[in-house]
Amino acid sequence: MIEVEIKLPIARKEEIKRKLEKMGFEKTGMVCEEDVYFDNQTGQIRKNGEALRIRKVTDLGTNQSQTVITFKGKKLDQVSMSRKELETGVEDAAICTGILEALGFFCVSPKVMKVREEYCFGQINACVDEVKNLGDFLELEIVIPEDQKKEDALVKIEKILKQLGYTMKDTTRNSYLSMLLQIED
Repeated sequence: MIEVEIKLPIARKEEIKRKLEKMGFEKTGMVCEEDVYFDNQTGQIRKNGEALRIRKVTDLGTNQSQTVITFKGKKLDQVSMSRKELETGVEDAAICTGILEALGFFCVSPKVMKVREEYCFGQINACVDEVKNLGDFLELEIVIPEDQKKEDALVKIEKILKQLGYTMKDTTRNSYLSMLLQIED
């Protein structure tokens, strides 16, 4: 699957949420996400523009948690955060971490911690994130099959951005981890 995504720093989170709901987005949940990223000793994953992480997701309504491991490939263009994404559930985060460490991977500090409010409108997902030590962000994404044109999904995302009063120039291509490390992706 390809995750066609943009990320936007926002100053007025409550206003963005009201606008999303007015546009027809429905709130689907609120979660706390804790991301631990991994790399090898030579830093090859980061050098390749890829990402490997274990994410613990806690539903703030039910207090139920689940863990997933995710690999994100290289970014597919120069304007968005679109990339191939492979993700699957993990029964035990500690065991998964142990497996990765036994294979020569290590945890990259710091952890990325955020509270995420999730919204959906058709196939478009909107996430309003409050990222610890970074501030507030909006992510818009559409997940498409690898054989579908990502440009069509980007056009849909750009329309939403415009309705919110933003353009693609307002977005960032840096990951939360890179922002915390104060480096460019």
